[in-house]
Amino acid sequence: MSEHFELPNQGVVFWPIGTGDSTTIMVDEDTAVQVDLRHTAKSEEDDTGEWFIIDELVKTLPQRNDRPFLSVFALTHPDQDHIQGFGELLKQVDIGELWHTPRVFRHFEENETLCDDAVTFRNEAERRRKAIVKDPDNIKSGDRLLIIGHDDILKEDKYAALPDSCKMTPGKDTSLLNGEDYAGSFVAFIHAPFSDDQAKDRNNTSLAMQVVLSSGSTKLEALLLGDREYPTIKRIFETTEEHENEEYLFWDILLAPHHCSKCVMYFKGEDEEDATFKKGIMDYFEKYAKDDASIVASAKSEFTDKKGDNPPHQKAREKYEEIIDSGKFLCTHEHPDKDDPKPMVFKLEDSGIGYPSSDKKGSASEAVTAATAGARGKPEPPPEQVGFGC
Repeated sequence: MSEHFELPNQGVVFWPIGTGDSTTIMVDEDTAVQVDLRHTAKSEEDDTGEWFIIDELVKTLPQRNDRPFLSVFALTHPDQDHIQGFGELLKQVDIGELWHTPRVFRHFEENETLCDDAVTFRNEAERRRKAIVKDPDNIKSGDRLLIIGHDDILKEDKYAALPDSCKMTPGKDTSLLNGEDYAGSFVAFIHAPFSDDQAKDRNNTSLAMQVVLSSGSTKLEALLLGDREYPTIKRIFETTEEHENEEYLFWDILLAPHHCSKCVMYFKGEDEEDATFKKGIMDYFEKYAKDDASIVASAKSEFTDKKGDNPPHQKAREKYEEIIDSGKFLCTHEHPDKDDPKPMVFKLEDSGIGYPSSDKKGSASEAVTAATAGARGKPEPPPEQVGFGC
């Protein structure tokens, strides 16, 4: 059940919204970025533990022109548990810029149709595209668009007409939000989608990025990988190392991909009868984890491994817990306890990162200050199991 809550001046918030993603990044007290959204009918009931995220954003977001304002809404991929409630958000909140992958514009087969809120998002992206093409030298807040990734569809006339400032490819970083430069306090490095992701299922076309917030000499680095699974996450690490961009792999916070799915580290290769554990991917995660790093599972607290179960998976949780300090695996529906979950807040301050309190009597906004430190692990590439066919 929702209660009074305030966003941090600078930091990252993970909301208890069931099994789905809703991440709010505060760059400063006037600048907010929302990555994905899940607002369900269940969250209108008092006993689910899910928060009224749209209501909370309306109450707590910075204001522009007497309206709640998001500088950017970034959609990792158009699945319902990442976009649910967008139509209502669009009515109540002004959004300066949309970030999305080209997959949003694609036509879908019968078994891969878009949910209503994803259709609303696509329609809004299309409205913005038309406004930009009509007057590309005068793009206004509220019409801005950033399409991230390679796709043949962008060669079509109506998309090719978009200016280069509205397109971005992986392997680059940006400090621009809604046309304003936040160098020194914010940067996002884009890891994926890759050029050949367009043919993959929606999960593996997810926008993947490292987000860095800075305050003085202190940094908060977060890895947000959407719903990607083992092969494409492995490729992110391999490609980034190959291009000597290792600095973009470090993390204080890892949002467990696909809501703590075991598909991140258990995978069936071409020559395998069953999915097997791929130790190399966990070595990668551990290699780039900074001291006192946290892993966040944005999910309900029923971790199981029964056949046919959806994430969150207990197997995945156990593997994540092996690579971080005790108590640093955090579930949005276990914080501060299962009976009364609250938003999980990581604050960035000049003196360090304020981590969510582990005291069950404390509120989600309480934090203990801890200075960030360098990465742990060995410099050599981690081993990978033989027999995987990519």
